Amino acid sequence: MATDAIIIRLKQSNEQEVGDITRVVGLMPARHMADIINVLDLEANPRNSRLGSVTDDIERSIENDENGTGQKLFPLKSKGVLIATSRFTKLDRGRYKLSFGDLSVEGILDGGHNTLAIGRYILDQAETFAGKPKPRKRDVSLWADFKKVWNSERSDIATYLDAISDSRDALKSEGIGTLNFDVPVELLLPLKPEDPECLETFHSSLLEICDARNNNAQLTAGTKGNKEGLFDSFKALFEEKDPVFAKKISWKTNDGGTIDSRSLVALAWIPLSLTTWVEGSDKIVELPKPMSIYSGKGSCLERYLDLMRDPHISSANTNGNEKELHDLQVLSALKVAVDLPKLFDLIYINFPDYYNKDGSYGKITAVKGMQHKDKDKKNAKPYYTPYYGMTCNQPVPDGFIYPLVYGLRACMKRNKDDRIEWTLDPFDFIESDEFSSAAADYCGVIRQSDYDPQKVGKGSFSYSAALTGLKLAAIDYRADCEQ
Repeated sequence: MATDAIIIRLKQSNEQEVGDITRVVGLMPARHMADIINVLDLEANPRNSRLGSVTDDIERSIENDENGTGQKLFPLKSKGVLIATSRFTKLDRGRYKLSFGDLSVEGILDGGHNTLAIGRYILDQAETFAGKPKPRKRDVSLWADFKKVWNSERSDIATYLDAISDSRDALKSEGIGTLNFDVPVELLLPLKPEDPECLETFHSSLLEICDARNNNAQLTAGTKGNKEGLFDSFKALFEEKDPVFAKKISWKTNDGGTIDSRSLVALAWIPLSLTTWVEGSDKIVELPKPMSIYSGKGSCLERYLDLMRDPHISSANTNGNEKELHDLQVLSALKVAVDLPKLFDLIYINFPDYYNKDGSYGKITAVKGMQHKDKDKKNAKPYYTPYYGMTCNQPVPDGFIYPLVYGLRACMKRNKDDRIEWTLDPFDFIESDEFSSAAADYCGVIRQSDYDPQKVGKGSFSYSAALTGLKLAAIDYRADCEQ
């Protein structure tokens, strides 16, 4: 369901077309941030914004613009806010009417700290105008806490905004800020909002854009999460399963590992999606979209860390410096997740055979681009799978594989004790005729996607098709095993 509509105005704006996306860049009067905060949270932004030195610096820049007599430089000091939506109307005089659909994808993609700092500044000025004390910093230090206070004081904020319109000079003489500064804003809109194919591409692109915009933070977040002990249980499970493989995993920046832990965390969301912590009344975090395991690994990492930091899931250990996982439901999901890298590789090895049941795998342009150029076929260099480095006959674009791996969710369940478990042996299953036939049927998605691995890996239909096919295959496989 769409949010309430808001209208913002951009000054000195210009539009650019990039593929299926219209990018609008401009300067927005700060008072419009109040409307944005009224209707949006930060679900689409993987970073969990909180007050600190970054937001303090932003507020100082705002105060310099509000109180200084020189140039107003806030738009040059700040990256501002990146907002994306598929529901919009372009009005006159640089105005845009916006509402938002799926808030896990649309909304504020980047600029969470700017939003929090500007929101806190507006809230402080509104309470000063109302004759109330400013909220204590610790009461609004996290975005979720801030938003609760903001919603409780909406009437004071509205009265303050009306006063700015009616008597800006009077407010200024009383030392109350009048939001007399501009915020850099970047809007991402679908080029053809009525075209379903354009919307599909638009939404899948947002995941990758959000991941890239927050890329620098991902490295820091992973390293910090490692220091907090939030990967310790996952590490231990890999070490128990395969110590050699475990040593290859990079859990923090520049630790020498060859396997990026973000990809393992992304895969872990397949069994984690079955826990009660991401659905219903127990929900702690928003579940990443299925295609995020391919194109939004940074977002998957951030949401994993948010989940693991929750007191329902982890608690401080005896020295108080690190957290220990104590929730058995999440632990059971991670036990399932440690199987997924090898399952990924086994599907990778067999994938050309699945495709060749009704096509010619080697003729796909994306595959040709990955092949060695060796003329001597007998002495050609081997290909290796991404995780365990097993030799294989052909390279496979990751975008073709991820939906099938996600489809293994069909073989998982939450049992009566709220533990996540395999419902069958996944290694035997992927070697079965039933799996092979379902995988061959799934390959039709590749043809429908113009043989483009990016379209396959980022397309929601790829994941739903793979999941549906493997659910049916699992039923047939169980029936065959029982005979």
